[in-house]
Amino acid sequence: MAMELPPWVVAAILLVTGGATGMVAAVLARRGWLSVLGGLEGPFLARPRTFAWSSSAAVRRAVAPALLYLVIRLLGSLLFWVMAWWNRRPVNLLAWDGQWYLRIAEFGYLTAARGMVDAHNMPSPFGAMAFFPGYPHLVRGVAPLLGDDYLAAGLVVSTAAGVVGGYAVARLARHCGADRRGELIAVAALAAAPMSVVFTLPYPESLLVAVVGWALVGLLERRWWLAIAGSAAAGYLSPMGVPLIPVVIAAIVVHRKQAGWPALLGTLLTPAGLLGYLLWVDRKSGMTGGFFAITKAGWGNEIDFGATTLTWVLATFAADPNVFTLITAAVIVVAGAALIWSRGLLPWPVWTYCLFTVGMAFGSGGLVQDRVRLLLSAFPLMLPLAIVLSGLKARWAIASTAGLVLAGLWFSAHSLTVWRYGI
Repeated sequence: MAMELPPWVVAAILLVTGGATGMVAAVLARRGWLSVLGGLEGPFLARPRTFAWSSSAAVRRAVAPALLYLVIRLLGSLLFWVMAWWNRRPVNLLAWDGQWYLRIAEFGYLTAARGMVDAHNMPSPFGAMAFFPGYPHLVRGVAPLLGDDYLAAGLVVSTAAGVVGGYAVARLARHCGADRRGELIAVAALAAAPMSVVFTLPYPESLLVAVVGWALVGLLERRWWLAIAGSAAAGYLSPMGVPLIPVVIAAIVVHRKQAGWPALLGTLLTPAGLLGYLLWVDRKSGMTGGFFAITKAGWGNEIDFGATTLTWVLATFAADPNVFTLITAAVIVVAGAALIWSRGLLPWPVWTYCLFTVGMAFGSGGLVQDRVRLLLSAFPLMLPLAIVLSGLKARWAIASTAGLVLAGLWFSAHSLTVWRYGI
């Protein structure tokens, strides 16, 4: 497994992978198979205005989210390298959990933990089982196409998934009432969100955003099997995919007449990925409690209904002078406020998903410093802000969005080049 990649190679991976994904979208749009940002209709929103686009205009419109996402991620990567050079830190693309995921992809679960340590810096023979299998399995499938370079494969998967996730965010933004400017601001907010650096590292967050985003689109457009497949995949990707499962089930039950019996029966498949993996871990580890025992012992994860998070935030604001922890605490507070503010602004399935996601991120113990990364899964909370910014005069909308983008990219780079602990 290649441990390092030169900057130009990473940039090439971003450009080629993202460009190829965007070109696929353009071809689909040209053939009329993809209406990424056109008129949509769903059970939770009246039909927005429609557009009569020429073929070339449809292509330009289709590639805009991919191009914007890639430009911002390239800017973020450049800032990452500059700050690493300035702070005399190595550019580590395998930071923290990234190394775990790539070792799982290359060696499998039963041998990946050799030579690795948990959050307490202790050997953990079953530590690899704390990381869900969807992402490393996909990386394993891509690696042979790239000469068995697992790091390059991880970057390709993360980048392609990020572009696909950008399209999902744009579509969700339109369902929330955004115009074209609002859709693109939403994509920019995703690409530059605090801790978005993991979108171009071997982490599963970009893949989770893509799967969850399109599953929520499926709910809003009554594409029930898209939502069912997305929820099953999300549960196989990450614990942070779990909040999607009850939302999909609830939405299909509420609209059972339109969904029909096949979709109602299909809800039985929504937890398949999650339960399948948890049962496998329980059997292979032989530990009482399986996955939950492994993560509690190695990372201190357990449900405490927010006690750890609240205590940490109060202590940070009271006495911690560290920039990273202060901003992390601020993001936690802002996320809670955004959840309250967006209550009547997001379709109920989307808001309920955000409620469960924020509750899950806040309600567990263990390391609090990773909460900003976990909150990337609550990306729909950025949609109302994108709509507000899109309503400003053009120069103010551009300036405000640029400020948010630069702030998010700086914090992401800071988290790997200045902050010396887990993210």
